[in-house]
Amino acid sequence: MDGDRHGPAGVTRRGVLAAGALALGGSALQARPGQAYAADDPAPAAAALRRLLPDHHDQFTLRLLAADGTDRFRVAGRTGQITVEGTSPAVLLTGVHTYLRRTVQASLSWTGDQLTLPGRLPAPADEITGATNVPHRFVLNDTDEGYTGPYRDWDTWQRELDVLAAHGVNRVLVYAGADAVYHDTFRRFSYTDAELRSWIPAPAHQPWWLLQNMSGFGGPVSHRLIERRAELARRIVDRVRELGMTPVLPGYFGTVPDDFPARYGGDATVVAQGTWCGFKRPDWLDPRTTAFGEVAAAFYRAQSDRFGDSTMYKMDLLHEGGDPGDVPVGEAAGAVEAALRKAHPGAVWAILGWQTNPPRALLDAVDRTRMLIVDGLCDRFPTVTDRESDWAGTPYAYGSIWNFGGHTSIGANAPDWVEWYPKWRDKDGSSLAGIAAMPEASDNNAPALALLTDLAWTPGTIDLDDWFAAYAVSRYGGVDRHAAAAWHTLRATAYGTSRADSWSEAPDGLFGARPSLTATKAASWSPENDRYDTTAFDPTLSELLDVREELRHSPAYRYDVVDVARQVLSNRSRLLLPQIKAAHDTDDKDLFDTLTRAWLSWMNLLDELLSTSRPHLLGRWLAEARAWGADRAEQDRLEYDARSILTTWGGRESSDEGLHDYANREWAGLVGGLYRTRWQTFFDTVSRGEDPDAIDWFALEDAWAHAHETHPAEPDGSPYALALRVRDVLAGSPYQSTLAAKADRGAVTRNRPAVVTLALTHRNGFAPAHEVTLSLKVPAGLAARPLGPVEAAELAPGATFTARFEIRLTGAPDTPVGRLVAMATQRGGARTVAPVRHG
Repeated sequence: MDGDRHGPAGVTRRGVLAAGALALGGSALQARPGQAYAADDPAPAAAALRRLLPDHHDQFTLRLLAADGTDRFRVAGRTGQITVEGTSPAVLLTGVHTYLRRTVQASLSWTGDQLTLPGRLPAPADEITGATNVPHRFVLNDTDEGYTGPYRDWDTWQRELDVLAAHGVNRVLVYAGADAVYHDTFRRFSYTDAELRSWIPAPAHQPWWLLQNMSGFGGPVSHRLIERRAELARRIVDRVRELGMTPVLPGYFGTVPDDFPARYGGDATVVAQGTWCGFKRPDWLDPRTTAFGEVAAAFYRAQSDRFGDSTMYKMDLLHEGGDPGDVPVGEAAGAVEAALRKAHPGAVWAILGWQTNPPRALLDAVDRTRMLIVDGLCDRFPTVTDRESDWAGTPYAYGSIWNFGGHTSIGANAPDWVEWYPKWRDKDGSSLAGIAAMPEASDNNAPALALLTDLAWTPGTIDLDDWFAAYAVSRYGGVDRHAAAAWHTLRATAYGTSRADSWSEAPDGLFGARPSLTATKAASWSPENDRYDTTAFDPTLSELLDVREELRHSPAYRYDVVDVARQVLSNRSRLLLPQIKAAHDTDDKDLFDTLTRAWLSWMNLLDELLSTSRPHLLGRWLAEARAWGADRAEQDRLEYDARSILTTWGGRESSDEGLHDYANREWAGLVGGLYRTRWQTFFDTVSRGEDPDAIDWFALEDAWAHAHETHPAEPDGSPYALALRVRDVLAGSPYQSTLAAKADRGAVTRNRPAVVTLALTHRNGFAPAHEVTLSLKVPAGLAARPLGPVEAAELAPGATFTARFEIRLTGAPDTPVGRLVAMATQRGGARTVAPVRHG
């Protein structure tokens, strides 16, 4: 299984090979099959090089090597004449990218390229070779189509596939176009066109329909939209095959529209699937029935007619709480597998390793040698130690979901990857057969993709310090001590987290949370606490700003300087909100008003920063959605689809069950729009003394999701200038310290004074705190006596200053220490307060 190297010429294409015309808004778009290439033709790789390196592509000679079960490449040559050999067109691109990274300090990525190249490309100092240590290099999550770009066009997808090939990928999940397959299939079973178009969700929500979690939301979809998406999907699948990679297509496991037994008759038996996060799930057709065999055959026939055949199909039975009813899971799995084998003998069944999936009963019932488990949990829980035992020796891919919902947070559990992957790969009896890059959205965290895919091409182990040092050079186009320092800090902080705390993603920011003084996360299932030292992270921005001027002009640098500045500001939300709560809890209205103004001003600054970067624009996302609509009504429906997936996700019930803000992200237009409106509404309500719990957040969010105000689709301003402003504003801003106060007992009594310890930690990584004074505000009848120094001339970033006070009665009865308020002041009178706790 080394990819469809014989395709597309050797792939059964049926109706796809026949040209056709699709009526699109009064014009005709010719539906042409991709050019058929011979197995030994490097032309697809050469075409990709023309796209990627238009001024240098002709300096490469590309030659295909005979496939022998292991993908490999070799790069040699002389100045201006570089020869790359590889076992597929995609592997040729992997070889070219390796040459660019190692020899000319250049790179491609999800988040910007650095392609400043000399006129004549230099020969590599030594021959460059590479070979994979696993056959499967799988990429994309089931949710990718919804969270990354349900309305991407062909140019965007073409670029995506070129970048994936350059990173050594050979298995690409393709969910686009599945709506056409389901529509074609069930038109054969007495459903009308209108019924099916109402059952199929709008594009941003289709992944969860394909997972059998929901149906219909955002529809009805138009026939024109279904056909346009099918045409795009055909081009995607064609290109994947042309590059020698395998398109991983959805398999059929039993999802049916409502009322299927009445439409089919015979032995059709369905199991109601209940609900998922407030959505009614589609029914599940018992795979043991004749009806299932007929539907599955029709599904695979319709899919092949549209897109040709493949050698890998992705499907998960009973995803996230699905109900088998009285159907034995093993028998169901055997029948699902039999239908797949009948349509595609020898195909591999790809299945997600997630929660309790796949269960042992399923694995015991199928040919495990023809299954690949793409593991989404191996870098999330420390208890995952023996996948051979867990999955009875089933081949699996070491995978990571370092991003949920498209959160813009930087980070990944990189130390776990470089430790555990080679250990599991090399141990006796290992079933590890691949890597799986499966962020829920794939348009950020480019270093994560680069590192995880490098594991599959590295024979031994990877030293993270060395890897990130080399990454900095190829990322910006030259050796620079500030770039090296920035990425060393990133490695030690955001990319230095571990599965020991049972998380694989970085925390999201609180600017995107539904407002609450006790908010600790924006998405319901995200980490509640920092997973790295955010104060130590701050210098990353200063170092990036100090990178020498000639290295600052690439798209890669411009993206990074904005994204790091964004992360610095985002981290402040977790720092400032507890201070706002403390001011509220201690009835310090002046301080509450000061801190909430700072909060909103930082949101304004964040929105302005993000407006300089096209990938961080809400307007781009919305414009893409509207571009697929044939008329104003359809454009409005698609825009609602695109807005709701980021905010309410669905209706009131599903939103309130936890899906609201699941896909929160710090984008210009979101931060300064919905997010700021929510926080301004909340602060105003609290300031008036009213109950914020009375605010109907869903109503506010749903009104925004249904609105159609415009947002810029192109960036404005200088990324560098705005990032510099962020650093300078924060360097001079107070309220970046945390104060904790703890008493050694719960009350002060006549004969037993209390001792209160105050600890102020300075969390501003850009500048020290000056003229710090710690004090206690005590009610009448108590006296506070310091037990040591209470003043510090300066407090360095990350440093903690501690003071102790003895609290005695001066005439009042026994007094709870909870009535005491700790306070820290800094130069200029900036205050931090905290209630005194005990225990």
